[in-house]
Amino acid sequence: MNDKTKTIVLYAIIIFTLFTLTARTFYLQVIRYNYYKELSQNKSIRIITIPTIRGRILDRNGNVLAEDVPSYELAVTPEYIKNFDSEISFVGKIIGMSAKDIKKRIETSGIPSFNKIIIKTGLTMEQVVKIKEHSFELPGISVELGTKRYYPRGEIGENFIGFVGMVTKEEIGKDSFYNYDDIIGKQGIEKEYEKFLRGKKGKEEVQVDASGRIIKVISEEKPLPGDDVYLTIDLNIQKELEKLVGNRKGAAIAINPNNGDILAMVSHPSFNPNDLINGISEKEYKKLSSEYAFFNRAVQGQYPSGSTFKPITLIAALTKGVITRNTVIYCKNSIRIGNVTFRDWIYPAAFGYQNAVQALANSSDVFFYTIGTKTGIAEIDKFAKAFGLGEKTGIDLPGESSGLLPTPQWKKEVLGEDWYIGDTANLSIGQGYLLVTPLQMAEVYAGIAKNGTEYVPHLLLKIVSTSGKIIKSYDKKERLKVKIPENIINTVKDGMEMLANRYDMKVMKVGERSVCAKTGTAEVGKNAVDHWLIAFSTREKPQIVGLFFFDHSDFPSSHSLAPLMEKLFEAYFSRYKGGK
Repeated sequence: MNDKTKTIVLYAIIIFTLFTLTARTFYLQVIRYNYYKELSQNKSIRIITIPTIRGRILDRNGNVLAEDVPSYELAVTPEYIKNFDSEISFVGKIIGMSAKDIKKRIETSGIPSFNKIIIKTGLTMEQVVKIKEHSFELPGISVELGTKRYYPRGEIGENFIGFVGMVTKEEIGKDSFYNYDDIIGKQGIEKEYEKFLRGKKGKEEVQVDASGRIIKVISEEKPLPGDDVYLTIDLNIQKELEKLVGNRKGAAIAINPNNGDILAMVSHPSFNPNDLINGISEKEYKKLSSEYAFFNRAVQGQYPSGSTFKPITLIAALTKGVITRNTVIYCKNSIRIGNVTFRDWIYPAAFGYQNAVQALANSSDVFFYTIGTKTGIAEIDKFAKAFGLGEKTGIDLPGESSGLLPTPQWKKEVLGEDWYIGDTANLSIGQGYLLVTPLQMAEVYAGIAKNGTEYVPHLLLKIVSTSGKIIKSYDKKERLKVKIPENIINTVKDGMEMLANRYDMKVMKVGERSVCAKTGTAEVGKNAVDHWLIAFSTREKPQIVGLFFFDHSDFPSSHSLAPLMEKLFEAYFSRYKGGK
């Protein structure tokens, strides 16, 4: 190729390159102008989660126990705060939280510093106004309008309703439904039926500019509110039971023995869950924890049953044929078993000659020491297990305890000791190593009331969608059935009815309705006892089983609980007629 040809080729390349660049520039600056203008403004597509409304919790008659309500919330975006300590301290004084508690909430939230962290819900209008007045001095701190969980009955029913709280990292790791700023059921029904109550979140696909402002909504999926959960609880009976327990430490239960419906359940000490929702100090939280206020004594507490265990010992002895209904035993004020002297509770007095019915009504320890040791641990354990002791009842609440039904094998494996006849004597009267929950004992007596049949105790009545459709309803489930001859179960009921007809106990009878009852006193330390009273009415057509349990009781005796049972039965029969 000569020089002239090379020059022509070079010019051709230059001209082509210039033409291409000119054409590309025209395309980019004229034809695609709008497109690249939008890109230059840093517009992007984002997915925004739309929170949903949590479902309500209601009693069997539609009275609201928990719901979401509008709420002003204090939100903090740490990245935007200029003077962290001073701003946090200032706003803390307004909302009644220490700077330490606010910092801890931020640090433990797990939420990135560029996102808003909800510090406290339920701000008063006065607090909102004060914060907004200083909004220019508080960058990164804002007041948001959202919703909060509200418990209109306060402490009433807290032990089974439970409460909600901010989701943790661990909970997020287990379920992709949650984001860092979500709430989740932490205890009780709120936790048990979380997947029904939480609803379904919505989402928006939006276009935002460089400042994060929404320019356009591209698509939207509306949130679906959570389902309503109806409970078997009767609020009026619940209120009465709460009042009867008062400020004493203990538990109380009302259950329908025909289907396992929990009509009322109380555990005390308790707390107002609204205080948790609105935010409490670390000091207040520690105080509640030290009082075991978050502990549901009715299903989690494990205690010696005292004499309320005696019907099981009697059933075992009668079934094995150790005694009959008419067997008479002379009961002194104490009995020697092995190398130990076991005293009767009435010591130094004595009951004298007693048959099975009289001994159960009088709760003669010597009588039950005698028949218990003759019956043997194997038979007593068999019937205790048959009635469900040592196992969870299956109630629809998280954290239920199983209690402890001691056996020779258990003692050897756990304590490294042999089982002695004295251990059998103690178990015969509900002492020793035996531990039960109040709910377990309510179930035992529901089983006695129904001649050996127990139903799974439950709180769920039905779950209803926002459209009114019943998604789930509870059908009664038989938990167990103990085969007990009619004459034996009648012997037990005769003893319990004899007790209920005593001069200091007959107050329990509402009208002419029959009552079967058993008291219990368990030694739990030097000069300290727990008191029990369990009863059902009526004997012929049992409709309700009531239980009162007081931990380190201040009552004179377990018989002193009879007026409480009377009030419970009055509350029930005034609403649900029937039974004579």
